[in-house]
Amino acid sequence: MLKAQRDSAISGLSDHHRQQLRQIVDGIKEARLAHPSDGQISARELALGQQANLPAEVRAALEAILVRDETGPNVGEPAPDFCLKRLGSDERVRLSDFRGRRPVALAFGSYT
Repeated sequence: MLKAQRDSAISGLSDHHRQQLRQIVDGIKEARLAHPSDGQISARELALGQQANLPAEVRAALEAILVRDETGPNVGEPAPDFCLKRLGSDERVRLSDFRGRRPVALAFGSYT
């Protein structure tokens, strides 16, 4: 699912449905905080019992959030390799060049 599709599913919700979705997401976060050693429990597993009684629009928005959360690497898995251009330079940097040498922090965002 593309980001635009996720955004559309969430932004199209009524205030009441958005509040329902927020309660479910908050419940998932609370469950994860209550059991931090259970890092292997996915958000999808935590949301399973709540999905059946939800309106279709809320289920679609929740599914969009769950798909987003499942697209990255799992805890303990290495990050996928990528190559990026350095800011203000033509030089390129590959994430794997740092593997085993030192920790790397990644910050994504817009600086415009």
